[in-house]
Amino acid sequence: MGSSFTKADAGTVSKSLAVKLIPTADKLRDLFTTFGLRRYVVSLIRTRWTGPVRGDGQEFVETAVPILPTPLITDLQGVTEVVNPAGLDEVGTILLQEVSASFSEEQLRGWDNQDNALEPNQDFFYEVEFVLPDGSQTVRRRFYPRGVPLMQPGRFQWVVRLERQRSDRTPAGEL
Repeated sequence: MGSSFTKADAGTVSKSLAVKLIPTADKLRDLFTTFGLRRYVVSLIRTRWTGPVRGDGQEFVETAVPILPTPLITDLQGVTEVVNPAGLDEVGTILLQEVSASFSEEQLRGWDNQDNALEPNQDFFYEVEFVLPDGSQTVRRRFYPRGVPLMQPGRFQWVVRLERQRSDRTPAGEL
């Protein structure tokens, strides 16, 4: 018996209204940054160690790709300061919403352009840097994905939960 229903495949998805409206949704989201309402930069950072595994040798930034248009950070109250013997540490999670649906899940998980997962001597993290009107440098906060990115095609977005990590880059971007 024939069915009058549509099966999702690459052909139907690529021609769908949801995919065609992604550029429009992104242009509208960019207005938040234009108006000064999103005063931060969120970047996908890939690093590599000179040794064969993470932590062996010197670490250097391999790629730093800003997520554009600027996504929405919610749940910033989820990051709190805790006292430890060495001083204050920030711990907790944030929620990154309105990440353009033009990104792939692989990109948001740190894979390269050929969809290759991280090598043993590579690391991947998200970095959030708030921008001050006077141009002075601020803290660059490092976050790791906590779970799989969630695609919400009806909202033209990805949602990613991020967990705060230590070892931030310096305000100048050095490791």
